[in-house]
Amino acid sequence: MANNPFDFSGLLKSYDPQAFFKQMQGGFSAYQLPNFDNKAFLDSQKKNMEALVNANQAALAGTQELLKAQSEMLQQAMADATEAAKSLAGSSNPKELAEKQTDLLQAAVEKALANSTELGELVKNNQTEISKMINERFVESMKEIKEAISKIG
Repeated sequence: MANNPFDFSGLLKSYDPQAFFKQMQGGFSAYQLPNFDNKAFLDSQKKNMEALVNANQAALAGTQELLKAQSEMLQQAMADATEAAKSLAGSSNPKELAEKQTDLLQAAVEKALANSTELGELVKNNQTEISKMINERFVESMKEIKEAISKIG
């Protein structure tokens, strides 16, 4: 896939988390709260941004996997349709032709349902992975906030 219009990884490459955190650090250095650990806060925010980047990369990978699976399914469907046309072309008996058409239709519907289930599983698994990543970071972040609050005052 030389020129994939769905490949957004270039956007992630231009993101510079270090520059972002230097800006944040400069902004927070102007406000000194008693017993507030600016470094811990910035480290926590850095972890949040890393989790966000990782979640976006996982979403991108999942989307690419889904597109690849759909492409493979489409190729197989075209091959199956060609084979079905050849099979039907060799039959001149109307009863035999109707039976073949019925069998081909049933096989096509069953294949479409199986493909739909497979695609649904791909999406579900990807979303589950992303949700887990974000949820784990959220729980960590809440612990960090509680710890920071306990040190104030």
